[in-house]
Amino acid sequence: MAIFRRLRTLPLLGSSLLIFISILYAPGPVIAQSSNSSLNDSSLKLTRETEPGTDALKVSEQPPEDQQSAEAPKPPTDPGCTARGFVRDTWTETSQFGRGLKAVPRNVVRPRNLLWELPILAATGVLIAKVDRPADRRIQSKSLQHTASQWSNVGIGLELGSAALAYGMGCGKHNSYLRDTGFRTLAAMGAAGATVSVLKFAFDREFPTTRGGAGKFWAGGRSFPSGHSATSFAFAAVMAHRYPQNKWLKWGSYALATGVSLSRYPAKKHFPSDILIGATIGYVTGTYLAGH
Repeated sequence: MAIFRRLRTLPLLGSSLLIFISILYAPGPVIAQSSNSSLNDSSLKLTRETEPGTDALKVSEQPPEDQQSAEAPKPPTDPGCTARGFVRDTWTETSQFGRGLKAVPRNVVRPRNLLWELPILAATGVLIAKVDRPADRRIQSKSLQHTASQWSNVGIGLELGSAALAYGMGCGKHNSYLRDTGFRTLAAMGAAGATVSVLKFAFDREFPTTRGGAGKFWAGGRSFPSGHSATSFAFAAVMAHRYPQNKWLKWGSYALATGVSLSRYPAKKHFPSDILIGATIGYVTGTYLAGH
């Protein structure tokens, strides 16, 4: 049994390692720079001056101020890593997320969104009615519950640490794309967590450990939906959309988010339906903020 538990942690550790490696070495967008070879030609001016008895060519230099004006302008200093820049970016992301929330009622009924919303809602209804309680009764091992809960928390820590590392390295290396990726990831995780917190109070569902896993709604609990699932998939969605060409980072992030989310079930922290809705909220939130 101990060997089985250790083996189950290998995919989580492997995907986490891949994420760290990918963040460290993932290239940002390549920005083409124009050639300034004409500056060398404009700095010197060939003039032919005829002197008595000679046909010599003389080279006359432009004044120093003309040479300075011909140089390419220096790029503006990026203020993103200052305290003021951090506050500004936080306000921008918060405003953007607020505008997204205002558009939710209109976007919910759009045909293209209904194509995936209706299957998710149907699956959630089936899970609540037929699966949640029987599945919860199958988990009886206390050691399994402890291990699963511990590793889900470790996974969340790795995701938060990866996002913070990306932001810090972006600031240190003056890599604005990496910095913005880290910041947007943290913002998406925070926004998903805030959304889930509101829904937890609204649905007030019992935890699996309450009254034998009855899972009743509006009965005093914060089980629905899963916060770990929401924040994990918000992390994965931002990483995947910011680095779509990096398959190791993309699928490693989703693998880690899936492992964190599914571990909440054997930990008896959430029902399967809680996990499904939490993961959906996180994916939608991360995709929206990554694209805006």
